[in-house]
Amino acid sequence: DAPGALTRLLDMGVEPYLIASVLEGILAQRLVRLICPACAAPYTPAPKELRAMGVEAIPHGATLRRGKGCDDCRATGYRGRSGVYELMVMTEELRSLTLRKTPGHEVRQRAAAAGMTSLRQDGWAKCCQGLTTIEEVLRVTHEESEE
Repeated sequence: DAPGALTRLLDMGVEPYLIASVLEGILAQRLVRLICPACAAPYTPAPKELRAMGVEAIPHGATLRRGKGCDDCRATGYRGRSGVYELMVMTEELRSLTLRKTPGHEVRQRAAAAGMTSLRQDGWAKCCQGLTTIEEVLRVTHEESEE
């Protein structure tokens, strides 16, 4: 994830003042499989699935889908890939946290408060657009508490 990249740079021995002075942002990405358009069908996720995503309900007007499996997708329900992204723009506050070697979980909290969309949040948006599944997003992302 993007905040974790700061920790990795520090662990590699890069001086905090160098990171804070030259870094403009960090982009993290993961690839998710796309639902096969030939066999996609609407479905209603169980409450447990929604909780795993960190949401309470499906937004009004959104239709979640999943592939049933067909010849086009070789019975997988997926065909193609797309990215989910997390962009952390280095604000003055984040630069200051970097200089103090602040732990990654706190950097994540501050970045989120400044408007950063997490990998999982971007994945959820793609689920709501009917592009991928909750299972797929959970497979390629991790909870912030797991850091």
